[in-house]
Amino acid sequence: MVIQRGKSLHGRFYVYGQEVGVCTRAKTKKEAREIVEAIKRACRIGDASWLDPMAKEACGRLFRNRGWALLPGLADPLEKPAEELTMRKAVEICIKHPEVRNSQNRKRHEQSFLHIFRHFGADFRVQDLWIPELKEYFASRVSEGAAASTRSKERAALSLMFKCLIEYQLVDRNPVREIKGPSDPAKREVYISWKDFQKVSALLPEWVWPISWTLYYTGMRRGEVMNLTWDNIDLRARIIRLTEDQTKERKRKRIPICRKLVPILLDVGRVRLMSKKVFHIQGREPSEDSLRKPWVAAVKAAGLKPTPTIHDIRHVWKTNAMRSRMDYEIREAIVGHRTGKTMSERYGRISDKDLVRAIDGMTFDHGKTEILVAVTTRIEKNHEQNPNKMDESEKSGQVAATTIT
Repeated sequence: MVIQRGKSLHGRFYVYGQEVGVCTRAKTKKEAREIVEAIKRACRIGDASWLDPMAKEACGRLFRNRGWALLPGLADPLEKPAEELTMRKAVEICIKHPEVRNSQNRKRHEQSFLHIFRHFGADFRVQDLWIPELKEYFASRVSEGAAASTRSKERAALSLMFKCLIEYQLVDRNPVREIKGPSDPAKREVYISWKDFQKVSALLPEWVWPISWTLYYTGMRRGEVMNLTWDNIDLRARIIRLTEDQTKERKRKRIPICRKLVPILLDVGRVRLMSKKVFHIQGREPSEDSLRKPWVAAVKAAGLKPTPTIHDIRHVWKTNAMRSRMDYEIREAIVGHRTGKTMSERYGRISDKDLVRAIDGMTFDHGKTEILVAVTTRIEKNHEQNPNKMDESEKSGQVAATTIT
């Protein structure tokens, strides 16, 4: 079978009783199928000397990636053995990749790789890292008490590593895609009332205050707001335009500017530093983590328990939009959750005026604060370590923490 992945044609077939994949340099599917059949025949007869250069290169790469002894004809006897691909080398390649090196998530990926190194070791061979090993790794992280969000970040880092290796034609398949991501039992349903959000905002430092209201009035992600530049903002049209590299979906996005947000942005714009970034902290560009401590301190001082996160503000915006009866397609286009297009989206375009009209019809006071969070109690944590010691009375300790003000 030959499938298209990006600009490359990949062959999938069985050899030596295993399903394998190889990235070919063929320009057509017909040519790729011929390469696959040639490699299969070379494996059957145990000789690759008769292969043409393109098929020989693909076959040699397949054998090296799998750690198999090369067939006769694949390597020059005087050829220096290829350097073994270890976890250390693979991570180094990943971190130095242009898209990763300049990514705002680089530090997060590096932190994830530290846990991965601790489990496998820096000299672990990448060709030995496959689905069973990955499942065993994530099972061990569960037993260690790692949160689902932490495991998701580590899974994303591993998947990114394999994506970079495939791009450099060092491996032919990403095994991380073959396993399910971790599910988080701690589902959150958060709504912060207009009155409570004003209370929290008043407790924030002066430099955080405009950022919090930008999050509240736009529904944007924290990273999108922190990386906003004045080039993104069109105050006359009241539209924020984000480029592909500024969104999680890697697609352009337009966010309408609420009338109440306009004076806030104008006030921020009175002091513009050398940087094009909209928001600063004491003359420096803030990071996403710069917000966490002041936000946690403010919501605790406001008496909100369990503590709502900064990302919960995005949920609040969506709830306000829904309760304001904003059109579903427009609401999803602003939030940016939708990756595909419905039939109505294919045949209709949402204009800037449609977006501004929708935000002008939106209101932000739709009820009391409600924070519903499933809590993993101490009993549950003990049960993970001693599953046989949990009786029926203990099971009743699994509760949901709720705040309604």
